[in-house]
Amino acid sequence: MRPYLGWVSLALGLLLTTHPSRADSLTFTATPEDVSGPAGTTVGWGYSITNNSTSDYLDISGIDSDLFLATDGTPGASIFNFPNVAPGATVMQVYEPVDNLGLFQFTWNLGLATGTTETGYFTLYGAFCDPSDIYCVDDGDVPSGTLATAGYSATVSPSGVVTTPEPRSVCLLLAGIALGFLMRKRIGQGLRQTG
Repeated sequence: MRPYLGWVSLALGLLLTTHPSRADSLTFTATPEDVSGPAGTTVGWGYSITNNSTSDYLDISGIDSDLFLATDGTPGASIFNFPNVAPGATVMQVYEPVDNLGLFQFTWNLGLATGTTETGYFTLYGAFCDPSDIYCVDDGDVPSGTLATAGYSATVSPSGVVTTPEPRSVCLLLAGIALGFLMRKRIGQGLRQTG
């Protein structure tokens, strides 16, 4: 009787391992995770979403955040574009307040003390879809569910300190550096000609 138990155990083991149930998955991060800005300013996050599925599309239908319950400011999810992500693809978007792009933004109330912090999670909703119906949630064919969460932190910084610079500020800084190099080169050429 004992040899039969071994064969039965082996057969059950093979049955269970040859037909594994595979769940689709994704990787979701808020970028950067930590942001800061003075009271009265708007801070925000971008995102990176990777569809780890090898066959199904990712149809994102909603975003939620603990920031909707915050009393320190005004939340805004209107900048999120609800991407549809192909199998194996990654979609990334930095926070761009000028162009109104990103994952989420939050405007601090005026008069908040430096060091005031909000922490929590962003939650994505949607579903994985068959390639024949890549907008399955939008079409109503598949119900939306919780897909993933990503942690965040936002802190009120002293006036003049912002960790998410606007693209125009970066362009002005680069233009100033380039102008400085040109001026230095011209002054150097002028000194050589007079000397």
